[in-house]
Amino acid sequence: MRETLRAYRTGLGFGFQAAPVHATFQLLLGVLMALSIPVGAYGGKLLVDAAVAGELGQALIAAGLLAANAALLLVLVFYYVDCVFGVIERADVFANRRLMRLLGGTHGLAHFERPDYLDQVHRIREQRDQLAGMVNASTGVLRATVTLAATAVLLARVHPVLVLLPVFAVLSFWAGKRSKDLDIAAQEATSEPDRLRRHLFEVATAAPSGKELRVFGLAGGLLHRHHQVSETVLRARNRASWWAAVLQSLAGLVAGLAYAGAIAVVLVLAVDGRATPGDVILVVALAAQLNNAVLTGVIYTTAFLRVLAVARRFGWLADYADRARRTVADPAPVPTRLTGGITLREVSFGYPDQGGREAGPGRYDRGLRSATPAGGRPVLDRVSLHLPAGAVVALVGENGAGKTTLVKLLCDFYQPDGGQILVDGVDLARFPPEAWRERLSAAYQDFAQFELLARETIGVADLPRLDDQPAATAALAAAGGTDLLAVLPAGLETQLGTRWEGGVDLSGGQWQKLALARGLRREDPLLVVFDEPTAALDPQTEHALFERFAAAARAGTAHGTVTLLVSHRFSTVRMADLIVVLDGGRVRETGSHAELVAAGGLYAELYQLQSRAYQ
Repeated sequence: MRETLRAYRTGLGFGFQAAPVHATFQLLLGVLMALSIPVGAYGGKLLVDAAVAGELGQALIAAGLLAANAALLLVLVFYYVDCVFGVIERADVFANRRLMRLLGGTHGLAHFERPDYLDQVHRIREQRDQLAGMVNASTGVLRATVTLAATAVLLARVHPVLVLLPVFAVLSFWAGKRSKDLDIAAQEATSEPDRLRRHLFEVATAAPSGKELRVFGLAGGLLHRHHQVSETVLRARNRASWWAAVLQSLAGLVAGLAYAGAIAVVLVLAVDGRATPGDVILVVALAAQLNNAVLTGVIYTTAFLRVLAVARRFGWLADYADRARRTVADPAPVPTRLTGGITLREVSFGYPDQGGREAGPGRYDRGLRSATPAGGRPVLDRVSLHLPAGAVVALVGENGAGKTTLVKLLCDFYQPDGGQILVDGVDLARFPPEAWRERLSAAYQDFAQFELLARETIGVADLPRLDDQPAATAALAAAGGTDLLAVLPAGLETQLGTRWEGGVDLSGGQWQKLALARGLRREDPLLVVFDEPTAALDPQTEHALFERFAAAARAGTAHGTVTLLVSHRFSTVRMADLIVVLDGGRVRETGSHAELVAAGGLYAELYQLQSRAYQ
C-alpha cells in the first residue's frame, strides 16, 4: 500500500509541479461537471411535478434551473478541456526531463547492460507518455465518484432500495481493475520478446543493416522471426484482453439488470401513490446517466491503474538511481595533476548473475556493488597494476579478457567487488563521481552520434566552452579530421543528420573522427581513455592517429595525464610506454613492446600471429 501511495503521489506530482494552476482548476471543474448530471435530473423532476400540479411559478423556476445548468455545463466543458491539455502537455515535458535525468544521469550502467533492468527501462520508455495522465485519470475517477454519490443521495430520497443501483455499478469498477491487472501481467510477461520484435523491426528497416540484409538474404528470415516473436507477444496479450472483455461483459449484464430493476421499483411506487411522476422521471434519468457515469468511471479507472503502474516503475527507477548514487562519507578533492599515477590493488569485479531474476518494482539490485557470476570466476580477478603518471599505457588481450571492464572501473561506472583503485594514493571511492569524471576524457568504440551542429557535437565534451570554435577546430585537427571541413557545407556550423533541415549525413569513419575529436576536446584531463575508438578506420590511419595522441600525451606530462589505449592492433600499441596484457581477467604480462617480444610470452605470440597476417 505504501508503494502504491508513493506511486500515486509521484504521478500526481508531475501534473501539479508542471502546471499547478491548470491541475487545480481541472479537479474543481471536474467536480462541478459531475454534479451537473444529478442536478439536471433533479431539475427535470421538479419541472414534471410542477407541471402536473399546475404550479406555473415552480415550473418556471425548474426550467430556469435546467437552462442555467446546461449553460454552465457548456462553459465548464470548454475550460475543462483547456485545462486537460494544458496539464498533459506540460506534465509530459516535465516527466521526460525527469526520465532523461534518471536514465542518463545515474552513476552506474546496470540499467543499460542487464536484461532484467532493461525490461523495466523498456517499459518505462515505451509508456512514458502515460506519466502525464495522472491528473486527468484522477479527475475522471473523482467525477465518476461524485456523480455516483450524488445519484445515490437522490435515489435514496425516492426509496432506500434504489441505493443498490449505484452499488451494482461498483462491479464495473472492479471488472475494470481486474481487467487492467490482467493486461499489466501480460505486458510484463512479454517484455523481453516485445523488445526482441522491436529490435528485429529496427534491424530490418534501418539503413546501416541494409547491405548485409541484401547480401545474406536476411529479409525473409528476419520477417519470419519477427512474425514468430510477434505471435508470442500478441497471443499472450490477446488472451488477457479476451478475459478482460468477458469480465466487463458480465459486469455490464449485471448493471443492465439493476437498471431494469430500478425502473420496475419506481413504477410500482408510482402506481401505489408513493412516488410522484417527477420521481419516475428522476429515477429514469439518473439510471440512464448512471450507465454513462459508470462507463466514464471504468475508462478513467483503467487509465488510472495504467498510469499507476508506470508511476510505480518510475519509482523503481528513482530508487535504483538513489541506490546507484555513491555517497562519499569522507570526500577527498580530485588532484589538479597526477604525480604518482593510478594504482590498482587486488581489484576484482564480476557482473551480477542474472539467475532469471527480474529487477522489478520492489525488487532491487545491490546497488553499484556486484556479485561474482555463479559458477565462474570474476571478470577481473585480483588485478594489481600501476599506471604511471604521464605514461601512455596500452591494454591488450583477447576478447573477454576484461579490458573494457577495467576501463569502466577506471571511469567509475562500477565499483570493484574487492580491492582498491588509488589515484596518487587516494582511493577513487573517496572522489565524488561527478568531480572525477570532470577530469576524464574518453572515446569509445560504441560512440554516440550527436545530431547537433558539428561544433556542438565536438563541444559537448566541454560544455562550459561549447561555443568555442577554435578549440573545436583544434580538437578535430588532433583527431585527424581536418578533411571533414571540406565536406561540411557550413564548416563546423553545419547541422548533422539528414532528419533535420539542412542536415548532412556522414559515413561511419567521419562520425568516428568527430567522436575522437570529442575525446580530445577537454584540456588537461587526468585520464584519457581510447577504448578501440578507431574500429571504423584503417590500420594506417589508426597508427598515425595514435602516434599523434602519444606525442601529445608525452608533451603534456606537466599534468601527469595517463593515456590509456585499448586496441587489437599491435602495430598501434607498440608505441605505448607500458603495455598491459590481460588474460582471463588477470594481468599476464607488463612491459614495453621490446621487453614483451623478448620475453616470448603471450604478447609475443599474439604479435607474431598478427604480423604474419599482414605479410
